[in-house]
Amino acid sequence: MDRLIQNTLIDLFAEHGVALEPDEDWLLTEGEDYPAVRGIWHEGKDGGMGRLDIDIVLDEERTIEESFGGIGQGKAGCRDALESFARNDFHVVLAACWNVVNGKKLAVRELSAGTQRFTVFVGDFTLRGEKDAPMEIPEDGLSALEAAIATAPLTLDVHWIRVFYGNVGNGKTQIEVLLDNEPWAAGHKAIASVDWPQHERYYSLRNFIALVPAD
Repeated sequence: MDRLIQNTLIDLFAEHGVALEPDEDWLLTEGEDYPAVRGIWHEGKDGGMGRLDIDIVLDEERTIEESFGGIGQGKAGCRDALESFARNDFHVVLAACWNVVNGKKLAVRELSAGTQRFTVFVGDFTLRGEKDAPMEIPEDGLSALEAAIATAPLTLDVHWIRVFYGNVGNGKTQIEVLLDNEPWAAGHKAIASVDWPQHERYYSLRNFIALVPAD
């Protein structure tokens, strides 16, 4: 499975002009120690969904830690999770960590957090669930989050935000918002304040954002 993950990541990055070279479990940026990336697959128990952990090391002290569910057993589940990474986070981390920006795959904005200025790379909200689940994202979905970012005490470093919204049904929801891998109360409050589409069946929305100090 490790070979499948490494080969898939090498090919994915190569398609966008980034050469990665294997170093044991890790893939290093060619000629550099950082950024480095690795993927670890955890098979699901009793036929359940497996999990792919993606770690991206920015420097000796900071690592982006993301996880993706994979539907299916063995290689099928792992491939599904890798496709989820490609749809969700890939173009954002490619821009923030490798300076390769594809304007067709993400939005680029300028934003202040306190006295600090950042270039913000915003990925698409991606849907998972029933085919007839709602696709329209509320217009205030990102604006509420941007308002929370504006008041966050951010240092002049790269930061990342992961948003997960799950419509469970019967009016129940699941919300998780992480800032630099840690639960972010202000971000959770912002996402919870949005009037997300309700649906009788389960669906989830995921979004990944990176903030890079502006030049």
